[in-house]
Amino acid sequence: MNVPGKKRILVLTYTPIKSAPRALKQINKFVEDYDVTTAGFGESPHPDVVEHIEFKQPALRRGLPGLWDRFIYPFTLLTRLYTLTYRTAPRNKMAAKALKGREWDLIITHDVATTPLAMSLPSTHGVIVDLHEYAPRQNEHSRLWRFLIAPYFRWILRAHVAHAAGVGTVSQGIVDEYSRNFDFVPELITNATPYQDLPIGEVSQTIKLVHSGIAAPARKLEVMIEAVRDADADVTLDLYLMHKIPEYSDKLRALAQGSDRIRFMDPVPYSELVQTLNNYDVGVSIIAPTTFNLAWCLPNKFFDYIQARLGIIIGPSPEMMRILDEHKLGAVAGGFEVAEFKRTLESMTVDDVKLWKRNSDANAQKLSGEEQVAIWQQMVRRILEDDR
Repeated sequence: MNVPGKKRILVLTYTPIKSAPRALKQINKFVEDYDVTTAGFGESPHPDVVEHIEFKQPALRRGLPGLWDRFIYPFTLLTRLYTLTYRTAPRNKMAAKALKGREWDLIITHDVATTPLAMSLPSTHGVIVDLHEYAPRQNEHSRLWRFLIAPYFRWILRAHVAHAAGVGTVSQGIVDEYSRNFDFVPELITNATPYQDLPIGEVSQTIKLVHSGIAAPARKLEVMIEAVRDADADVTLDLYLMHKIPEYSDKLRALAQGSDRIRFMDPVPYSELVQTLNNYDVGVSIIAPTTFNLAWCLPNKFFDYIQARLGIIIGPSPEMMRILDEHKLGAVAGGFEVAEFKRTLESMTVDDVKLWKRNSDANAQKLSGEEQVAIWQQMVRRILEDDR
């Protein structure tokens, strides 16, 4: 908070900042050496350490409900007036007003949508963009999104992100795709979980499986449920899901109905998740490649399972396979369908799981978030040492 002699860094996001793991890891590290300000929706992630500029959802002007959403926004997208799209967006106008009159030495902004705003703010050493996933294909299952929003995101990438001081993303496949299509090469910085010193739990004859994440149809969680329900294997499955689509969650519960192997657990705060997962044996991450970003995903949960000292079962997702195979952390199902996952469960032994858990423990430090945050730290240091 205005620390004399320290470089000033703004961490900017449009998501609730207390539930933004990548931003939180950056903040936790940078407060050691820099004067950090955060800006985003919701409360401060560190009220006693950093200054926080809280964004408020913009109120619609009386008498003009939904005018921007219904008319202005689609018109600017259809006519490719993308500078107007950005400048007229109520959220961007609100954020620009909240940040007006401030200046930083460096800005770290999250996701493509925040980048034009970040690039417009006074910053001595420019902007680092954390792109997370491959932005032009984020919602590619929607034809309307592909037609209207994807070209806008591609414009932001060419007009703004390409001029950033630094760029990061979450997996090698996504690094390669950005490099093929745009004039920048992001740094690979995974979603690794911060190191946690936890014990290796005992494995009983009944192997306890667990899955955590969002209940979304594109992820085909029914594959896990049907395989566990029908497998000739002594396993159970607990699901810690964020239920955002009620009808899909109802479908999953119906599939598990009558099975005493499958339980839907209440979600736990992210700060408690790894400790909760430590009570299990094997984390499951069978994510169907129904979109480009899911095909190349390297999700938080994969690293959560490692810190929880679990074995891991995945589908043949190339980014997860690379790490799992190198460190012998678990098993790869032959595909993403029920029969293939079921065969993996039926071939798994207690001794396999014990070995996987020991290997997770042996590699927990190497595969921790601290190792990845160090890459951000090196990037920030390099940029701030540039005497532009």
